[in-house]
Amino acid sequence: NLVGAAIETIESDSDTVLSQRVRVGRSNDTQRFERLYFAEVERSKRTTVDDQRTDALAVSLNYHLVLRRLDNVILPTEGYTLNGQIGAGRSDGTDAQPGTFGRAYGRLTGYLPLGRSWYGQARVEAGQVFLREGMVVPESQKWRAGGDESVRGYEYRSLGPVVDGAVGGGTALLTASVELARPISAAMPSLWGAVFVDAGNAANDFDQLDPVLGAGVGVRWRSPVGPLRLDLAWGQELQAWRLHFSVGIAF
Repeated sequence: NLVGAAIETIESDSDTVLSQRVRVGRSNDTQRFERLYFAEVERSKRTTVDDQRTDALAVSLNYHLVLRRLDNVILPTEGYTLNGQIGAGRSDGTDAQPGTFGRAYGRLTGYLPLGRSWYGQARVEAGQVFLREGMVVPESQKWRAGGDESVRGYEYRSLGPVVDGAVGGGTALLTASVELARPISAAMPSLWGAVFVDAGNAANDFDQLDPVLGAGVGVRWRSPVGPLRLDLAWGQELQAWRLHFSVGIAF
């Protein structure tokens, strides 16, 4: 059983989002799966760079599931992980109609050895918030794309619907990634080189979603606490290079 509370502030070039949430629920975790059931009350305040403010409040019931079928949880080379989320609740907010909403999200990541020394990794994630026209949900219930675990070549949370010149959260998300890697030399088996291609975006509807591409090369150090990744990615939409650094596996 669990009771939790969180206050979170996320700043980007276009806005600042302050979220406050309280949840009560129950978790069941093992080596192979995690299950989480909870009721949550959440409030968010979004302030854009030109000082426009939007508030939203939601009460929801949620179920989250993480499945792991991996040869190694810390340094996987074969298997898959699946992260699924569903929820439903009621929301209200600034200049909006109160009403019920639903939310669904899934992220599947697969690992596969290819031949004697090559290793493949692929990921696809999708999400949608279901709500009537004129409604709002807290900004943290929506999605943006871009960053280390999304579309490399773009800033963290820099991809999404643009309203009044500012990037905001979208109610639809779709991203995908393919990566090939191999040890750089037999003398250094824990140091890998990699090439990758990412694509995706967030929008207010899948019909409006316009995927952008990112591609590049990287170095992986398979450390005892998980992979350390350094990537240099080209963002096709921006026509610019961007450096990314991350540690660990995103489940």
